[in-house]
Amino acid sequence: MTEERVRFAAFAGLAGACLLFVGDMLFYGQWGSGADALTGTMAEVRGADPFRLTLGGLTSILGGLGYSLGVLHVWGRLSPTAPWLRGAVTAGFLLVAIIATATHAVWGAFALAAGTGEAAASAVGRYLDLHFLIGGIVGAPTSILLFAVVASGRSAWPRAFAVISPGALYLLFSTATWFPAPLGAAVVGGGFNLAFAAFYGASLLVRPARPKS
Repeated sequence: MTEERVRFAAFAGLAGACLLFVGDMLFYGQWGSGADALTGTMAEVRGADPFRLTLGGLTSILGGLGYSLGVLHVWGRLSPTAPWLRGAVTAGFLLVAIIATATHAVWGAFALAAGTGEAAASAVGRYLDLHFLIGGIVGAPTSILLFAVVASGRSAWPRAFAVISPGALYLLFSTATWFPAPLGAAVVGGGFNLAFAAFYGASLLVRPARPKS
């Protein structure tokens, strides 16, 4: 891939992450601390306008496209990693992109169901939990592999870029209950998409290093 295409893929991934973050805020966005994201989310969802919730779910269409194109950036920056390892990490990123897009769409259904009755919300909630579980099963080893490849100097990213792992950033953001108002709730609630936005954004700012063969 040419450098221009690799960078374009990063812009696409960044746009996809930002769009799904907007969708998160349409679902349950609120001004508050990180702790408020845990206690006020369902109240925000139940009181939200159904059109707003529907719009939040529909962001998964274009957002998912951006996420999928962003995978090509990872592929481009992993050269000259061993083909099997490069393919494994890239495939992991693609699966995470697919699962994240599907999860966001299901969140829209869950948010709409939450306003109609406890039984419907509970049923969709169990389905949503399954998406989170699968996402964790795929995302954790992918994040670890990415860290190992970058930290060992076998990518076009500098070694220090290993700390900008989407998985690590997601854990940081999603558990940031200490983050103060008014942005804490957005950081915790939109932690997944903020993590990928930070990953792609940082990658665009970093000059590619000459990888070891």
